[in-house]
Amino acid sequence: MEKSLNEETYEKLKYDIMNFKLLPGDSISAQKIALRYDVSRTPAREAIVNLEKEGLLKIIPQSGTYVACINCKRSEQEWFVRKSLEIGMVDAIFENASDDMLDKMTQLNNRLINYKEEVENIPRIEIDNEFHKLIYECSGEKLAMNIIQTQMSHYNRIRYLAELNKSISVKTNDEHEMLIEAIKNKDKRMYLRVIKAHISRIFNELDKLKGIYPEYFEKN
Repeated sequence: MEKSLNEETYEKLKYDIMNFKLLPGDSISAQKIALRYDVSRTPAREAIVNLEKEGLLKIIPQSGTYVACINCKRSEQEWFVRKSLEIGMVDAIFENASDDMLDKMTQLNNRLINYKEEVENIPRIEIDNEFHKLIYECSGEKLAMNIIQTQMSHYNRIRYLAELNKSISVKTNDEHEMLIEAIKNKDKRMYLRVIKAHISRIFNELDKLKGIYPEYFEKN
């Protein structure tokens, strides 16, 4: 299905924020968005409304709209929600997993292992997102998938920042292989152990990232 101009503008703006092409604290307006993406102000305004709801933009009365800084407390709350949803999906994942899905997961992880930006032409983490999207789709829990994709903005920006610094990519690939193996072998205990460690790993890098990019994080 062809995307509407509103959807395209929203996705482009979100992509630029998530990939730090627009930085925390940058000023945003409907006019700037319209010029940046060559659209009218109507889709630009709608993108602002939607991304403010997701926590990626901050509207300050009498001042303007800005790219939100990363809120570490919110990222921990988002992580807790994701962990709860991931655990809740396990039975459905193991029941619905197919050889075709496992093959696709393996192909995506091989792309991550052999990643070269000039070949893929997309950020590495977008492939990582596709890997996890396969798992969510397999569970059939569409609402859970939507929550993970749209309500994890601060947690996910830490993921993106860690990826930019190549902080956790090797362990991530190894854990992907372990998740695939756990599903193949119907080993729920192993799957749960790995997925909990996998989605928590970015917090091991948090102090390092805050030291490198202090201006990207909200001051406590």
